[in-house]
Amino acid sequence: MRRFVTGVLVFVLVAAGGMVTGGFAASYGPQETVVIARDISDAVSLDPQLAYEAGSTQPVLQMYSNLVTFPRGNLTQPRPEVAQSWDVSQDARTYTFHLKRGIVFSSGNPLTADDVLYSFQRVVNLPKDPASWLITQTGIDDRNVASAVQAPDPYTVVITLPKPFSPGAFLSILANSVAGIVDAQTVRAHAQNNDWGTAWLNDHSAGSGPYVLVAWERQVKIELAANPRYNLRPAPSIKRIVWPNIMENTLQREMLGRGDADIAWDLSAAQIAAARSDARFYIVQTPDLAMEYLGMDVKNVPAFGKAEARRAVKYALDYDGIIRDLLTGNGAPLQGVLPKGLFGYDPALPFKHDPAKARSLLQEAGFANGFTTDLLASTGTAAGGISAGDLAAKIKNDLAEVGITANVRQVASSELLKTYRGQQSQMVLLSWFVDYPDPDDFAKPFGDYTQKSLAWRLQYYNDPVAKLVDQAAGMQNTPERGTLYKKVNEIMTQDGPFAIIYQPVISLAVSKRIQHLLFDPVNFIDFLALTKR
Repeated sequence: MRRFVTGVLVFVLVAAGGMVTGGFAASYGPQETVVIARDISDAVSLDPQLAYEAGSTQPVLQMYSNLVTFPRGNLTQPRPEVAQSWDVSQDARTYTFHLKRGIVFSSGNPLTADDVLYSFQRVVNLPKDPASWLITQTGIDDRNVASAVQAPDPYTVVITLPKPFSPGAFLSILANSVAGIVDAQTVRAHAQNNDWGTAWLNDHSAGSGPYVLVAWERQVKIELAANPRYNLRPAPSIKRIVWPNIMENTLQREMLGRGDADIAWDLSAAQIAAARSDARFYIVQTPDLAMEYLGMDVKNVPAFGKAEARRAVKYALDYDGIIRDLLTGNGAPLQGVLPKGLFGYDPALPFKHDPAKARSLLQEAGFANGFTTDLLASTGTAAGGISAGDLAAKIKNDLAEVGITANVRQVASSELLKTYRGQQSQMVLLSWFVDYPDPDDFAKPFGDYTQKSLAWRLQYYNDPVAKLVDQAAGMQNTPERGTLYKKVNEIMTQDGPFAIIYQPVISLAVSKRIQHLLFDPVNFIDFLALTKR
């Protein structure tokens, strides 16, 4: 009952119209408003240099511009955005970006090279920044950022990487929300206690993107409105975007059916099938560059300190049953750390549901009588549009069959991430989504603990794997790079603390009032192309 009331409250807030921050005020009609019903409970910050979850990066990408961007639906080659052009040195270590002139922020301040420099300084200096590894992995950090990122004039930015790094990966990172360019003058004015303006940017925007932040009511909604000063592309016909936090896909489907939402994001395969047969809607589907995984902390649970016990968990899972009965086909088998669609993907599936094999491995590990662990799962939706609670219950039953007792504890995604990022979890059920379309984006967090991402959170400190990942990061997509990723996959499947469960398919149910929808798993929706009748 509580969740249903929350859903109704969100709709009332969405339907009420909005006031734009930054001195802009307007009310927009239904043809100018798009409502996307989805689970945004994972949103932690709307500061572009801190935002790292799907629920927050989608709005951030609308509020901030980057040096480069990917055109929607084409993830092969970045194109200019704030940069008009760029030059790359022969050794692929120095990038010279020539900025477009005349770009302004929503404040009216001009965008210059100083804003780019300040944005880089923020990302490497903000404490406990979950997204900072995207930049620091290139060798740029708080100690060298002043020399690595320089501005010889107001419209030129020179970035000199301190170490070799894949050119494709680097340009892809610059298209990520973490590299969104903030209005340095405005943010500096709101900085308090050396926080680089973070407290203020949680509830305000200071970008040059097509939209500005109207309101972020935690666990309720995020609302944006058109930035009238936007001048990088033609102004959007959609003037208002609202993401109400609807964690249950049943409520999402009800909102879509009533016309209270234009797009439902997290529907199950059965709901998608039903919506497909409804003349009022159409379905947009694309393979996601993502995966659902089960993480095991190798320090907090003695059993998980043994590779045999970690493999036992992998043999205990009923992968086919999860895909068949829960996802009902809305996902594909995946057991390596690189999803299908990226260079280095390995189609091998070394594990199958084999309880006898799992019990044998537990005996080898010295836990013949099993063990007990806490399993953290979100109260929201898992990858592929299924309930995280339902998936956790299935995993609990699979593990119980081999003698492992998993006490499922469902919490809000923000609380789960806080525990996980603090190295305080025992077992976690989570999704990993692409940050930039290069295999390095998966190999680094899963394999290289020095990045202080996923492997570090589970206290899995494997130096040989970290070395392989780092070596592959500086290479082009050659057979040699492919060989390195094959080794990484092989080691991680047999030894790693991750049981990769499946690769999801993104399925959006869309009202036929929405036209010209362009979508991909990195950029999400192109609201500049979108229209509504």
